[in-house]
Amino acid sequence: MRAPSVRQKIYEHFAMALQTGTIAPGAQLPTEAEIAKDFDVSRSTVQNVMSRLMQEGLVRRQAGRGTFACRRDDDMQIRVGLDIHNIQSFEDEVALAGETVSFRLLSFAPSPLPVRAARKLDLEPGLEVFCLRRLRFVAGKCIGSETRWFHPDLAMSMTAQALATEGVHALIKDRLGLEIGRIDAALRAVVATSQEARELGIEEGAPLLMRAHVLLTPDDGKILYGEALYVEPFAFRYSAGFQA
Repeated sequence: MRAPSVRQKIYEHFAMALQTGTIAPGAQLPTEAEIAKDFDVSRSTVQNVMSRLMQEGLVRRQAGRGTFACRRDDDMQIRVGLDIHNIQSFEDEVALAGETVSFRLLSFAPSPLPVRAARKLDLEPGLEVFCLRRLRFVAGKCIGSETRWFHPDLAMSMTAQALATEGVHALIKDRLGLEIGRIDAALRAVVATSQEARELGIEEGAPLLMRAHVLLTPDDGKILYGEALYVEPFAFRYSAGFQA
């Protein structure tokens, strides 16, 4: 039988300590440099082990602070139902789960359209349109961010108070006077860029779920293209029926 590698030994050491409570929930782990010195390995080996422990929900990393043992409530996922048959805002979906959404406004200003947004809105890349960027919080925890590029034909009339407190569906209905007739959306896995990692308080390269979508009026007019990012342990759940 092959002897376990040093990396495996480090993993088993910390996994056992975390699972048995030898490292108490919420406690800070030694730094990567300290662990590397104790086990006489490179920091890259320690980083690999910490990434594995984080993926398994045993530790969490806080940018600029360090690595901490997960508390019991850190392992609990925030789950939101996704009704694929009805148009419903994210805020309404969260409300059905008994929670509320709050926001931290990052910016609302003209911004050049990236290629992917321009393609979805049938516009030229680089055209300046209003772009809304916010962080989202559920139950006091940052669960991700949202970026929305609005069609340039829309007359932007939104107060700072509304931008900081209202969901985008409410902004569209109450501030722009439009009805949403359809949502074209797709979910895919991405990894955090350096900017996203700083804003969300996670590691660069950490896994994220992206919900990209186009909102359209009942007569198929383009309202906006948006990208919502969700961090672990947020999750969507949905059910679908089939007709014969």
